[in-house]
Amino acid sequence: MLRKLGRYLFEYKALLISVLIIMMIVAILSGFTVGMITPIVSSLFGSTYASSGPWIFRWLIKWVTQGDRLENLIKLAISLILIYGIKFPFSLLLYYLSDSLEQRTIADIRVDMFGKLTNLSYRFHSETKSGELLSKITNDTEKIRFALRRGVIHLGQNMFLLVVYLGLALWASWRLFFLALLLTPFTLLVIQFIGKKVRGKFTTLRKERAFLNTLASEMLHGIKIIKSFGMERYELDRFKEANVNYRKNYVKSHLLKAFLPASSELMGAVLAGGILVLGGILIFRGVITPDRFLVFLGSIILVQQPIRQLNLAYGDLQHGLASMESALEIIEATDIIRDEGKEILKSFGKAIRFEDVSFSYDESKPILKNLNLKIKKGETVALVGPSGGGKTTLVNLIPRFFDPVSGVIEIDGKDIRSFSLDSLRKKIGIVTQDVILFNDSVRNNILYGNPKATKSKLNESIKKSHLTTFVSELKKGLETEIGEKGERISGGEKQRIAIARAILKNPPILILDEATSSLDAVSEKLLQDAMAELLKGRTAIIIAHRLSTVRCADRIIVLSKGEVVEEGNHSELLKKNGLYAQHYTLQFKE
Repeated sequence: MLRKLGRYLFEYKALLISVLIIMMIVAILSGFTVGMITPIVSSLFGSTYASSGPWIFRWLIKWVTQGDRLENLIKLAISLILIYGIKFPFSLLLYYLSDSLEQRTIADIRVDMFGKLTNLSYRFHSETKSGELLSKITNDTEKIRFALRRGVIHLGQNMFLLVVYLGLALWASWRLFFLALLLTPFTLLVIQFIGKKVRGKFTTLRKERAFLNTLASEMLHGIKIIKSFGMERYELDRFKEANVNYRKNYVKSHLLKAFLPASSELMGAVLAGGILVLGGILIFRGVITPDRFLVFLGSIILVQQPIRQLNLAYGDLQHGLASMESALEIIEATDIIRDEGKEILKSFGKAIRFEDVSFSYDESKPILKNLNLKIKKGETVALVGPSGGGKTTLVNLIPRFFDPVSGVIEIDGKDIRSFSLDSLRKKIGIVTQDVILFNDSVRNNILYGNPKATKSKLNESIKKSHLTTFVSELKKGLETEIGEKGERISGGEKQRIAIARAILKNPPILILDEATSSLDAVSEKLLQDAMAELLKGRTAIIIAHRLSTVRCADRIIVLSKGEVVEEGNHSELLKKNGLYAQHYTLQFKE
């Protein structure tokens, strides 16, 4: 998983290398301040209490011992200020570069997730909860960002500090250094063990957070139903129960993650006690000088901070990798409609043909069974029949929202899979029963059918869809925002905007899922007139729920259990006295 996260980081190699170089410079400057103990001791207590040290310290010792003690201290103070003055801009640069690296990486992951979601099949979206997908795009990417900051960037920064401080400690006293190493294997085992537990806990926590998002999403989407059935208390209780589970697991997970730095501090205290005793003995016996002991002690004290941060970073990294695993479930998903067609569908001239087409969402329940059907150019064909008969599935196969399990769908004698998806779908217009509109202006929702349409074409589509009066009554006209899912306008207005969008697209093939049953008489009349304009000169496939709307269809196909059981026009089917006649009689027996 870390390798896959690294793949995104390595897209910015130059930036990553720059961050690492700046990290190294800041770490060296931090170590240099600890090493200043040697010239300080030499200045205050004389060179007999201090070792010569590296060449830079020998130069400092020589420089600060040329005057009296006060003058020497002033020189040392100036040296310290200069070191921190040099370190300051490098620290700011490190923050800037690391933030840039982090945000660019997360932006790439987020874009890949969004892009993959737009390419995944309709089947994937119909089988996956929207709340879970939203959680992945928002919460999980935020957790990955946090992991990059704490688990990768801080990891590298503290690794450099660790090397510098340990290097100073080794230079100061190898005997004390090897004493400090005694607890290292035990520390690493503890970190590794707890790290695995942390990752598992946060994977569970992520799923529970996604479930909370799903409950909230369902509540917002179905608020009318909830209120109409008086189920507010029931939904609240469901959310409370899920929220309590999330809260309890959140506390447990973060307590486990906090155990890493806490245990590190405890072991550090045990180590510090041993060093004090052994260091004092070595000084008394003249094995090391006081300044080296102070350098060692300072290094070991300071090394606790990067070790603690490394422990935190490791916990955050495991947390982030659990979220990265979640993000990759989308990025690496394979349920896509393969766009391998090389031909461009330039026009539709003859017919759409279904030849022995079968389809099922799972093998146990076939939806379409060896279906054969031909729809000629310019023909209006209505699909009717009981729910679950395969009507919606059939029309979803034409724009390749799904591919058939077996059989072939042809346009003008060619398998639709031989055409590019873009050219195929440009020839198809869809107006669904559940109209999909966006939280944007009326203008942009209509222009969705053809973003490059001229003003005259836009106005023509508005006129043909009988929206002129509606638009003129809006305060901001076409620039009026219609709200999320078009909640600020009526059902009939939504449908007519969808029709205007389809007219603007001007496709030769139309798929219509009628939605007039819930409209009042005036809205239904306007919609029927708009649909009449839309159907002119086009090949139309209508999924009909109200049989009164299909009497004028050129042909009516009756589907039941995935098979064509009847076929003909309205009069012919009534004479057969079959399934169509039964349904028609039931609807109009009054």
